[in-house]
Amino acid sequence: MCRRSRAKGYMGRVVSAGAQGADFDRPAGFYRQTTLPDPTNITNEVYRAARELFYRHWDGLPVRKIGVTLSGLATDREYQLTLFGDREKWRRLERVTDGIKRRFGGTAILRASSLLEGSQARDRSVKIGGHYK
Repeated sequence: MCRRSRAKGYMGRVVSAGAQGADFDRPAGFYRQTTLPDPTNITNEVYRAARELFYRHWDGLPVRKIGVTLSGLATDREYQLTLFGDREKWRRLERVTDGIKRRFGGTAILRASSLLEGSQARDRSVKIGGHYK
């Protein structure tokens, strides 16, 4: 999602996360959102916010569907610089990573956790609806 927003020139301020329970007989789940201090399209910042929402509202039961969205969009041409943190370094890193994935495919660079036995990233990337290139 962050890669798509960078490709279109947007950053978002509101991260939403939701989960739907696995039990069809007893529907359960949640959908919550949080507002970030500054708009972002940096994957790690959105991941941290979504992860925090998930763990705060998850009831510990099995989940069959998870969703994360980024809204409150603004152009990425103008943004507030921060005194703390190195957002420019992360922005450059994300641009380089996006270029590699665009040139060599969505699985050219993966997170280490995507190489674990239970991961589905590589398998899903070659199926219909997998990662875009």
